[in-house]
Formats: sequence, C-alpha cells, structure tokens
Amino acid sequence: MSCEEKSRMAREYEVATSAFSESVKELHRKIGTSLKDEYTRLTQISNEARVQSEQARLALEKHIATHGC
Repeated sequence: MSCEEKSRMAREYEVATSAFSESVKELHRKIGTSLKDEYTRLTQISNEARVQSEQARLALEKHIATHGC
C-alpha cells in the first residue's frame, strides 16, 4: 500500500536537495570571480537551502518512523 503523505514528503525533499545542489554549484562558479558581498549573499542562500533540505529529510524520516511506511 502506498502512503500519499510519504510520497509528497519525498517529492519535497527531492526539490529541496535539488535547490541546495544548484545553490552550491552557483557558489562554486562564483568563487574568485565575485565581489565579497555577492559571495556572502550566495553563501547565505546556499546555507538556507541546506537547512531546508535537512528539515525536509528529517520530516520524511520522522514520518516513516512514526507511520511505519
């Protein structure tokens, strides 16, 4: 039996990890070529994306543990 909530949460995690990956790629592309303010902004965006990805993963893991799916 499929759990719709688990599927939804897995999609949210996938989107969050993709956003994190893209933000890190952009940060990497700008290393050494951007001004400090721009680098700081990109670092902040990357850190926020990492946190969102971690939160999505933890929520999914908690759902799986609690729901048993």
